[in-house]
This record gives sequence, C-alpha cells and structure tokens, in this order.
Amino acid sequence: MEQDDFIMRIAHILISEFRGIKVLEWSPSPSVNCMIGPGDSCKTTILDAIEIGLSPRYGYTGSDPDLFRCDPTSKPEICLTLVDLPDELVVEQKYGLYLRGWNEAAKKINDEKADGDQTALTVKALLDPETLEWKWEIFNERLEGEPPRFGFKDAKSTAPNRLGEYADRHLTWGRNSVLGRLEKGPNASELLASSVRQAKASFAAGDRSSFDDVVKLTEKVGADFLVPKVQGYEAQLDIHSGMLASGAVSLHDGDMPLRTLGSGSSRLMVAGVQNSGPKQNITLVDELELGLEPHRIMRLLRFLRSGFPQQGDAPPIVHQTFLTTHSPVVVCELDVSELFCVRSPAGNVSVECARPSEGQEETAQRHVRSNPNAFLAPRLLIGEGRTEVGFWRGLDDLWCAEDKESFAYQGVVAIDGGGNDNAVKFGLHMQKLGYSCFTLLDTDVPVSEVNKEKFKEAGGQVAEWEDDCDIERRIFLDVPWATVREIIDYALEVVGEGRVLSNLCLAGMGPADIDRAALNILADSEDNRIWLAAAATLKVAKNTGGKEDRSWFKDMTRGEQLGKIVFDCLKAIPETPLAITINEVRHWVDA
Repeated sequence: MEQDDFIMRIAHILISEFRGIKVLEWSPSPSVNCMIGPGDSCKTTILDAIEIGLSPRYGYTGSDPDLFRCDPTSKPEICLTLVDLPDELVVEQKYGLYLRGWNEAAKKINDEKADGDQTALTVKALLDPETLEWKWEIFNERLEGEPPRFGFKDAKSTAPNRLGEYADRHLTWGRNSVLGRLEKGPNASELLASSVRQAKASFAAGDRSSFDDVVKLTEKVGADFLVPKVQGYEAQLDIHSGMLASGAVSLHDGDMPLRTLGSGSSRLMVAGVQNSGPKQNITLVDELELGLEPHRIMRLLRFLRSGFPQQGDAPPIVHQTFLTTHSPVVVCELDVSELFCVRSPAGNVSVECARPSEGQEETAQRHVRSNPNAFLAPRLLIGEGRTEVGFWRGLDDLWCAEDKESFAYQGVVAIDGGGNDNAVKFGLHMQKLGYSCFTLLDTDVPVSEVNKEKFKEAGGQVAEWEDDCDIERRIFLDVPWATVREIIDYALEVVGEGRVLSNLCLAGMGPADIDRAALNILADSEDNRIWLAAAATLKVAKNTGGKEDRSWFKDMTRGEQLGKIVFDCLKAIPETPLAITINEVRHWVDA
C-alpha cells in the first residue's frame, strides 16, 4: 500500500480536565473501538474530544461546562498522537520537523523516532479557561519556544466523520457535510451562480404584494431612526454565498430529497458515503443503534468492521472507528476484542478492552454472545445457570411489589455463569474490568479454591449453597412442605405428569414405581425432600453417550415462577440456609 493509501489513525489519546474527564490515557485499537459503560461514564465526551482535537476551526469557542467540573482554574487539553499520516502532513515544510515515534508493541510514544517505530505526530487542542477559545498546536518534548500551530486547512485531512443523531444534513453539499468534503466537478460554482441569478429574476417578476405591509413598516422605522435610504425598500430574493451555494444542493430520489428519509436510513446512507469516498478519515458514531432495527445494525457493523465497498475494483478499506452503544444487539455482534469498558471514578477515566489477558477469550466471547446485557450493567449477579437467572427475576418482581428497589434501579443484572468454575472465572474477568460482581455457587460440584480467592481479592463477593446443594436441592430442603407441594403442582403443570413420575422412578431413591395417587399423599421427610430434589434435577445416560437433561426447572421462565413460589414463604423460614443466602444477596443489591 502506498503512503497516500494509508488510513490515518489515532495511536494514543491523552485527555485532561475536559468536561467530566480529569485524566484519561488510552491506546485504542486500529479498527473498531466500541465503548460501553454505565451512564455518565464519559463515553460521548471521548468522542467529542476526538472530534475537537482533529477539527481545528477559526474562532471556535467552548463554554464553562467544557472545564472539568466547571472549575475556572482547570486547563482542558486533548492530545492525540496520529500514525499512518498523509504525505501533506509529514513533509519538512509542514510538520516534518516535529514528528515522533510510536512503538506499537510497547504502546509507547518515543519523542525521537527509534528503529521499528511508526512515524507519529501529536496534535494538542487547548481550551483557554479565561477566553474559552480553543487553539490547536503540534506537540513534542523537543520544542523550544512557541509551538507550531496546527492549521485550520489541515482539518480536511484529519477531521473525523461524525455520525450523530441528525444525519440528514450530510445528504447535502453543505459546509462540513460529508458530500461537501468530496470533490465537486469543475463547473459546480458556475452552475450555482447562474441558478442564483435566475432565481432572483423569477422572484422579481412575480407578485410581491404580500410583502408590502412589512416593507412599508420597515421603511418608516428606518426613517424614524435616520437610517439612510437610497432608492426605497422592496422585497427581493437575497441568495448569497451562505444560502444557494453548495448547501442548497442535496441528493434527491426523483423529486424527493434524501434528507427526508427516516433517521435510520439517513444514518446508513451517510455512513456508507463517508466511508467510501476518496477521503478516508476516522469515524465517530454515538449510539450506533439509534433508529436501526437489529438486522440493519448487523449490516452496518459488518461494514464498519470489514470495510465499505470502494469505487471500481479497489478493495474495502477498514477505518478506525470509535462508537458508543447501549444496545445488547450491538454488543452481541462484536468480537470481545472490539469492546472497551469505560469507567470514570472521580473523573479518572479508564478504558479497558473486554478481551481477557489470561487465555479466557473463548469464555468471554461466549458471554458476549449469550449475555450481552451483562456488559451493559455496572453490577452482575452471577448464578449457575438459567434456573438461577429466572429465580432472581421472580424474586425481583415481588420485591418491587413490596416497594423495594428493583434490580434495574440498582444497576444489577442476573446472568447465567455457565457452571461453577466458569462462573468464577467470568466474575473475575468482569471484576477486573470495573464491574461489581456477586457470584452464587452450587456446592454439589467442586470449585477451584484458587479461582475463588482470586475473585475475592479482586473485590468480588461469593456465596455458596450449604451442604453440597444446588439451588433446587436447597429449596426442597428448606421450604415448608406446603410450598414443596406447590412446587410439585407447578412441575406437573409445565413438564407433565409422565416426566415427574418417571423422574422419581429413575432417581432410584424411592419406590421402583410411583403413581399420581402415591405422589399426592407423599409425607414430609428429609429423605422424601432429597428424593424430590434429585428428580427435579435428573440427568440420565444416553445409549449414544452423554446425558439427557430431564430437569423440571432448567429454564428461565420456570425458574422465575419457582422464585415467586418460594418468595411467599421466606418470612416464615428466616433461619434456613436458603433464606439467609437470599438475604445476603438482597443486602448486596441494596448496598
């Protein structure tokens, strides 16, 4: 690839005292950087900082909210180190004397370029807290005296493509629009000037009497204030360079302007145009899912990740993209290496890649696909499987009915951890990314003590069902017998009498044969409770190998109803291991 074909990208970001960011240092990925995190974690602020840093504008001013915590003594700075630079920026007459080196392996800037370093240029945007004016300059540590200014004309080479809520303006040839950045033909200006003259002549020849009253009033006011008048006021079409210039020309589908498309269609059109033209810049997308159905989200992400089609036979080019999302659909479609978790305690913003550093990438990717909601919530309640997820959802519904705060209000999501060791490993990974995690473990299968200790040391909390139990066994052992009967009735309803009775027979802990009449008169005893628990979670060997899961409640919906059945008896059994553990979880939720 020739130098002119390189796609400029940001190798290093350093932001200080800008809006909610006290300090942020980040080396983003060369391709897709999808930022996720709780509200007000400064995701959009990062996009804004990149846009400001790479878009020098004459006389551009900020405001007090651009200062960290509106503190007039703060001095916002945005430093962006760029690599794969276009030729026009690296020539000696431009910024060639101020270049630096970027070590990709070490993620380090060298002020003097070393062997193996990529050529880099650091652009710094500074906001004067007194005048609130932005200025742009080139930065390196070798500079003596006044640093060189980063020119306004260079914005054409560096300004990112921002895909925001109002994409329709990019479907005209207006100032700073995507179409406006593309080259126009040689006769465009002459055509516009001719159109202006024709429009003015047509307006002057028409009936302008509807403007007469306003014209006379204005003429009188002018006379009252001694405003000089040469020939007399009249209404004329005033089309100057800011109106019927490029901005008055827009794309049409027949007679219908494309700017009237829906917000989702407009965003897709603009994304395609700005990434397929001759000027290939960094792309910024805030809330990618806005106005898009899941299938259109998938299509847009595919192009952002693998490149948009280019003109002719040119291969697709992958741009560096920074985007934010609050949608599980977006998270589910991305690779774990493309997700970046943003946290901002006291303004100290961190951006961490969701890819594990210790060889658990496959497990993490599985959770991206199966539990995308987990990556969008600040707090995770991690259980053994689908039954637990449903169980906590059922309890949450009834807690809300008692005027307790919901899991959603507290930022908690219950997720399927996929088995004991997997649950602990996933919890450890998420805890390191800044999530607050509570893992509830079964004790019928051993769990690595080493992993549990690592999880606790990282700040995670662990609870375990007592006495070699999973959740179903603990429930059958602890709830009143009347509740056990209610659970059996629910099992008969959802899996059928045949499955319930055959499981009891196959469990091998009671009579070799049992019918409905015998089940209806089953007496309360510890042995019978253990028998019912074994039948409820039964797995039997298959002739072809493996095991058939014949469980009664291994389903989120059934687990939810199980939670609602248990809820009604919890106040009657406060000293049981079941109630104690549930209360421990509730205290964590409310903390």
